[in-house]
Amino acid sequence: MSEQEAFQTWRHQVRWLPSLDWNVKFYGGHERQVAADWTMPMETHVGFELNLILAGEQETVMEGNRYLLRAGDMLLIPPSFRHAHRCVSAEGMHYFCVHFNVDDPEFRQRMLHLEQRLLRAESEESRTIRALIEPWLTMLRDDPAPSTGERFRIQIQLFELLARLATLAAPPEDEAAGDDASASYVRYARAIAEAIKRHFDPHERVELDGQRALRIEQIAASLGISPGYALEAFRKLYGMSPRQYLSDLKMRESKTLLQQSHLGLKEIAARLGYAELSHFSRQFKRWTGLSPQHYRQSHR
Repeated sequence: MSEQEAFQTWRHQVRWLPSLDWNVKFYGGHERQVAADWTMPMETHVGFELNLILAGEQETVMEGNRYLLRAGDMLLIPPSFRHAHRCVSAEGMHYFCVHFNVDDPEFRQRMLHLEQRLLRAESEESRTIRALIEPWLTMLRDDPAPSTGERFRIQIQLFELLARLATLAAPPEDEAAGDDASASYVRYARAIAEAIKRHFDPHERVELDGQRALRIEQIAASLGISPGYALEAFRKLYGMSPRQYLSDLKMRESKTLLQQSHLGLKEIAARLGYAELSHFSRQFKRWTGLSPQHYRQSHR
């Protein structure tokens, strides 16, 4: 075998891990004891909600279906699902709830079609997931102000939970391909998200807001689909519009940049695509309720 042939053989034997560029968000969790007349009105979220009943009973109405949760039961609520909760036990109720999100469209698609959203306390899946979220409960009770290391451990548990949910939602082998419409939604939603990420480059200085304007019509045309179909696919998988998705990217990046003390506010605004600092300041306050300066001071 020649040197060239040996090189080609070696090259074809290389194995690559996938490149991952997900936006994963943990909105927080809380433990609470409520009275017998407690209710939570109908609402929706852009991310996932996971309810664990620690004591008592809860009734949840979700997308027209009624669920009765007893102690140890868990309920997973996908993004954009309308739902309402109420306590139905005379002695009140004790529960734990977490909210999180991940923008991988295939995972979200599987979660939307997941049949087993209610996990009974005695099931193996319930016991497995309970073990994954138990460290969060311990953290809540032991240290209400977690350290940096503990916040990383919160994320580790979140990724373990996402991996388990992905396994739970994995389709049977004979259905792995799915229907054409669902596969197209996943493919196009992912392509739109990637186009938005590529277009948004916070490391590139920008002088005018218009220079970074990206329209859904442009992305749709590049994919060979109509703007309406592009919006439909994206909203179905992400539970938000492409504009809201870009806004969320900017919000996350702005928080990261503001924690870098060597960067001036004007430079941060320019990196995020704002021609005027005042425009960025107003938008940041809408996002967080704080001005960029106050946010920076509170996170030093």
